[in-house]
Amino acid sequence: MFGVSRSTLLYYDAAGLFSASRRSDSGYRLYSEEDVERLKVIRQLRDLGVPVAKIRKYLTQPGRGTTSILLQRILAINEQIGVLRDQQQAILSLLEAEGLLKDARRTLKKGAVLAREVGISKQNYRQVHRSFEKASPESHRRFLRHLGFSAKEITRLLQEIRKRA
Repeated sequence: MFGVSRSTLLYYDAAGLFSASRRSDSGYRLYSEEDVERLKVIRQLRDLGVPVAKIRKYLTQPGRGTTSILLQRILAINEQIGVLRDQQQAILSLLEAEGLLKDARRTLKKGAVLAREVGISKQNYRQVHRSFEKASPESHRRFLRHLGFSAKEITRLLQEIRKRA
């Protein structure tokens, strides 16, 4: 029903999140409608990246703290995004400083050929550029310059991805 493996159910049971209401005569776990609803909440929160410990705390007071747990998750995601942007900047700076951009351009061109051969479409490329532009416009433009795009080509690409957004 939720695509959860047996080992995950056992893990949730050991972590104190979820267990079967009862067992059959042959020892199979049986779940009630209440159990199913609880598992639904657990899966939703896990899919959002909420740690098991926070879910356990949340489940002890159902309905209370939903806003808090979700806001904490948003803050954690924002922090992760910041770390990734910093890493992105550091990688671009290192490539530039080490003169590795020529090699990177050749590798990316080979990668583009390979991507087309395995069926990645122009639309997929546009989505990558659209996401990059949204996440970090300055880094995206810098990356495009490093790849050898002219100012005119960058402007044209940005207009195209905005138009199709």
